[in-house]
Amino acid sequence: MKKILFFTILLSAFQIHAQDRLFTYTYQSNVLNKGNKELEVWTTMRNSRDNYYRAFDHTLEFELGLGKNLQTAFYLNYGYAKGIETINNIQSLFSENNYSFANEWKLKLSDPVVNAFGSAIYLEYFLSPDVFEIETKLIFDKQMGNFVQAFNISSEFEFKNEFISNANQIDIEREKEVSLFLNYALSYKINHNFSLGFELLNKNVFEDNKWQYFVFSAGPCISYFTDGFWINLSCLPQFNDFKTNHLELNDNEKIQTRLIFSYAF
Repeated sequence: MKKILFFTILLSAFQIHAQDRLFTYTYQSNVLNKGNKELEVWTTMRNSRDNYYRAFDHTLEFELGLGKNLQTAFYLNYGYAKGIETINNIQSLFSENNYSFANEWKLKLSDPVVNAFGSAIYLEYFLSPDVFEIETKLIFDKQMGNFVQAFNISSEFEFKNEFISNANQIDIEREKEVSLFLNYALSYKINHNFSLGFELLNKNVFEDNKWQYFVFSAGPCISYFTDGFWINLSCLPQFNDFKTNHLELNDNEKIQTRLIFSYAF
């Protein structure tokens, strides 16, 4: 009986390692084994603000298992957006392009199958021509039968240079923004290849020591996985900004959709 229980746990652990991610916004605790590599491609579409707005953010991520429950990853990011803005009651069309580099480190502390719950700590730094950002996460998850749930507490510290034209010179104004994220996700394994669930996202932003907004988004997610490959899709409409009790559409969109697919080798 003990041998059967041991092999059941071992098989469950292998399965969850083969598919280490069921969600697109919420992280799980598992890491790659030493020497294992994985390539992930992300696309996030963000739609609708106060006026017309559409943005696409693309990420190419390379993950590498380092052993001793540690992995690292490198990101190349590119994004572009187009929208309508209103300045002094005059509407104009604008477009934005951005590119950046990021590096993450993730240390697994406990396993979601063998232990009472899985846990990990996460650190990422982000560099672009005018932004430097540090992100930290506490990751918790648990697998019970066909159900997987995960909870993240994340903080972001962003330092941004704003370039302001003033007479015959350009002044640089440095801004600091602090964000706090709370993520929860639940997924049910329908069969050997498909899982279905939902994600909840709470975003709090503080700028110049002032609380800007408390945005809540939630929506469904689906995951398909097979040997060496998986693909996840989430769609999260914004429900409310609980600070103002209406949608926050200045810095956030009505709906965001994210697709990630991965190949392990």
